[in-house]
Amino acid sequence: MKNLKTYKMLQHYNILATIILAFFLVGCNNDDDSTQVLEAWEIEVNQLKSTIIPISDIDDAMAAGWNIDATGYRPHMGHHFIKLELIDNVFELEKPEALLFVPDENDVMQFVGVEYLVPIENLDNPPPTPEGYTGNKDVWEISTIDSMWTLHVWIGLENPDGIFAKLNMTLD
Repeated sequence: MKNLKTYKMLQHYNILATIILAFFLVGCNNDDDSTQVLEAWEIEVNQLKSTIIPISDIDDAMAAGWNIDATGYRPHMGHHFIKLELIDNVFELEKPEALLFVPDENDVMQFVGVEYLVPIENLDNPPPTPEGYTGNKDVWEISTIDSMWTLHVWIGLENPDGIFAKLNMTLD
């Protein structure tokens, strides 16, 4: 009788252990897998970051040629420091024409992003949208003020509206 009772108890434990194991197996997935596959545009953004982040200090940026504050402070964008010799009709991933900075509470300029600029000769008949990042995530805008195609990329400050949004509403 004691053996039968022990046998039934072991059966219950085995069933319970099997159920617990099943929950673990079903609940496990690859969410913690660090081998995330990036889209082509994300790889390109990482290339941009590796080029620009080392010069994201305002003094380093100015020494590297982004030394003209072309706009002053623009709300939700910041100051646009341009490198004049880069402004042409060519999109170059690692050579954005403008670096974006905003003053912090101590008036120290903080890097927030970049802007690509492609001149438009005739706003009444603009050329096609420039080829930019792979895919269709980047949205170029026409700036009628500057007669340029423009593309912002917020690599220094997260933008809740997306990395390629024109404005960053987290900025004043």
